[in-house]
Amino acid sequence: MKRSGPQRGSPARYIAGMVCLIGAMVTIPAGFVLMVRALEGGGYGTPANTIAMTWIAAGGGLLGLGVALVIWEISVRHNIRH
Repeated sequence: MKRSGPQRGSPARYIAGMVCLIGAMVTIPAGFVLMVRALEGGGYGTPANTIAMTWIAAGGGLLGLGVALVIWEISVRHNIRH
């Protein structure tokens, strides 16, 4: 028998999603600050530029993962079929 009303979600999934989103709000701006400093210091192709791009990419990954987890959690709690 399937439930038709809201289901019980996972607090761990919701917290993990929020931690990822907060982490993204820290790493993306930090990556852009590092990018500005790298471009002022030597331009493209420098090791500092690679580090800045890594920070920005990590922030983007955290952002995507956080959004996916929060959407997943909301869809489970409100019984939204995908």
